[in-house]
Parts: sequence; C-alpha cells; structure tokens
Amino acid sequence: MIAMPLHATLLALQIVAATPPAPEPVAATCTAPADLRATPFARWALPDEDRAAIPEIGRPTVLALENGSTSRQVEITEAGRYGIAADGKVWIDVITNAAPVASVGHGHGPACSDIRKIVWFNLSAGTYELALSKAEVARVRLLIVRAP
Repeated sequence: MIAMPLHATLLALQIVAATPPAPEPVAATCTAPADLRATPFARWALPDEDRAAIPEIGRPTVLALENGSTSRQVEITEAGRYGIAADGKVWIDVITNAAPVASVGHGHGPACSDIRKIVWFNLSAGTYELALSKAEVARVRLLIVRAP
C-alpha cells in the first residue's frame, strides 16, 4: 500500500468534491412522434392493453406498479434475442429458476419515440418472470420484441 501525505489526500478530496456532476442528456424537442415502422418497435404505436394483462411478444402493455415494482410471467415460444422497451425509468429483469438472466445489451429508444429504455436478453423457449423494480412512476408501458 502506498501512503499519501495528509495534505495530498485532502487536496485530492477537494478536487473530487469540486467536480460538477455530468450533465443530464438533453431531451430532443419533438414536433412529431418518431417513425418506428422500420424498427422492431413498430408496434409501439398500437393502443395499450389492460394494466393487469400478461405481456405478450409484440403487444404494448401498460402495467400498474405498486411501490415501484411488479412482476408478470412471459412465455417465450421461440429462442432468440428479445428486447424489452419501457417508457419510464424502471429496472427490467428477466428471471428463470429463481436467478436473473444476464442482459446482453441496454439502450434508449429512438428520439421522439417515448421509449426511454430497452434491455436485451438472449432467451430460450420457456416461461420467465419479468420483474420491474425501482420505478419512480405509478405505471409503465412495455413492449417486448424479438430481434430480427
């Protein structure tokens, strides 16, 4: 372990404390919704389904959250890479056999699409638990898609 003189340690702490936080991303000013027709998220524009519904691949669903979380079962009939898009700030996990499935990618939706977050998973055929948590909203709109 390398010992640092007290004055150097204090100086380092002052520099860290004085460093401003990274700026928040600037939201795009939208005059029209994004054109999602050529993307896997084309069905995002469809009407919302029931808030108590079981999410299905390719069908937008609004889920009510209690204390920032909820979970639903999702049936995957064909193995592949699946993206779960959400319109709000929420953690998205997919669970099987009581263990989380590792995500293979994260991102944002196209500008002006209202898709705030997309998390990608490689999934085999089977039943999974879709767990949403740490939300700061009372409801979240989701769309699960299979990558082309």
